[in-house]
Amino acid sequence: MKQVRLNASLRTENGTAAAKRFRLAGKIPSVIYGESGVTHLLVDSHDFAMAWRDIAGRAALIELHHGGEDGKDESQFAIIQEAQRNPRTDAFEHIDFKEIVRGKPMESEVPVITKGVCPGVKNGGILEVHADTLEVRCRPRDLPESITVDVTQLQIGRSIHVREITAPEGVEILTGGDEVAVACVGAHAGRDESLDAIAEDAEPELVGRAKDDDEEDKEED
Repeated sequence: MKQVRLNASLRTENGTAAAKRFRLAGKIPSVIYGESGVTHLLVDSHDFAMAWRDIAGRAALIELHHGGEDGKDESQFAIIQEAQRNPRTDAFEHIDFKEIVRGKPMESEVPVITKGVCPGVKNGGILEVHADTLEVRCRPRDLPESITVDVTQLQIGRSIHVREITAPEGVEILTGGDEVAVACVGAHAGRDESLDAIAEDAEPELVGRAKDDDEEDKEED
């Protein structure tokens, strides 16, 4: 389990103007939701960017430290629910945290990574990861950074369903078992299937008309 500490401060001002002022000062307006209620925070932009680099592509617990309303230091565990970025500058503009209560089961999205060399790829196939993440339930201490799927036996035309994935100890996968997690397809499978679908959906008279038009074009040539 990856765990990162972030220092924050309580935010007493809300609204667009205040948020803009905070961002110019190098702070990211943030909110943490959970059993403790809703708390508005400010997180240092540079500190969060460094933490984001450290946890990118992995599930992680964030330990948020901030001064409570009574002035005493408080800490809350959380996961990042959403991190909004400016589409032009890519800078973080707002963060939603979801509070995690220690000792209680939690639910989170965990990234999927593949392990090994896929035999189907060696034979000209393409490995497709259909499930980038899986929803899991576990205690905070058991939260995996990722879930690994072994593809060393995957041939062209075969797939691995969620029910075939072995979850780490203490982790329950909530994503539907019938969903395809990873598949190996032929390099031209997508194009061929599209053409077949078009041919099947076409009305018989249109198909016949197209055939007649082709014959007329050959006669003109």
